[in-house]
Amino acid sequence: MSPTIESICQSLSAIAPLKLAEEWDNVGLLLGDRSAEAHRILTCLTITPAVVEEATELAANLIVAHQPLPFKPMARITTESAASAMVWNLCRAGIAVYSAHTAYDSARLGINEQWANRLGLTSIQPLVPSLEDSMVGSGRCGELPEPMTAREFLSFAANSCGSTRPRLVGDFDRPIQRVAIGCGSGGSFVGAARRRGCDVLLTGEATLHTCLEAENTGLTLALVGHYASERFAMETLAEQLLQEIQPLHETFADDRDSSPPDPAGNWVRSSQRERDPIAVDPISLNP
Repeated sequence: MSPTIESICQSLSAIAPLKLAEEWDNVGLLLGDRSAEAHRILTCLTITPAVVEEATELAANLIVAHQPLPFKPMARITTESAASAMVWNLCRAGIAVYSAHTAYDSARLGINEQWANRLGLTSIQPLVPSLEDSMVGSGRCGELPEPMTAREFLSFAANSCGSTRPRLVGDFDRPIQRVAIGCGSGGSFVGAARRRGCDVLLTGEATLHTCLEAENTGLTLALVGHYASERFAMETLAEQLLQEIQPLHETFADDRDSSPPDPAGNWVRSSQRERDPIAVDPISLNP
């Protein structure tokens, strides 16, 4: 007997408690029947028409997407817009959708914590601690084992996530020791990073005004791209689900998925059909 959508939701909530989500976010089970069984799961960063097509062809029962679909209420569900057409096609195929989004960003083993570990930071703390638990919260901050220049740090961060278009706001030769992290579009953490005495804020993307604010207040910004700043964690989430959910009933591999098959019998796969949108370069960031 396969696990139910409800039992998978409970496992996801254990990994990323929904109470950690930002107030403006739309998280949890967004589409589907909690009592239905699920034997195939696809994880992805963003649901796109290509991801819907892939999930349908693979007969997946559930997509665990980082970014919510729908994100805002829909007045109508038709094929006349891209978002509502995807919801319509998912309903027709009987595919449920779950999103943890900012709850997974902030969780104990969430994206920002994974970043801190990838960078080898010490004294890791939430950038904005939760009122209920000081060990979890929005963003992360910590210390590099050894200082490096901003140029070296940007290269180190980009290499660790496969970013091909890293950008920097600030002096490339500035020494970096204390690091703030906010995956995705983390410009709202500029003030918190400054208050915590950080030299750099690592994030995916930032607006012109955020870049100017950081530059004017002496905070370096390391921008690795929204996709690259979060994509690796979808692989981690698939592994976390494999550990949390028993029993495992299905193994499948997609020829279009560039990640290797799991020799242990991976029934949760992570879609590689997404592409990083072209990042906006709001300030001349090249030396």
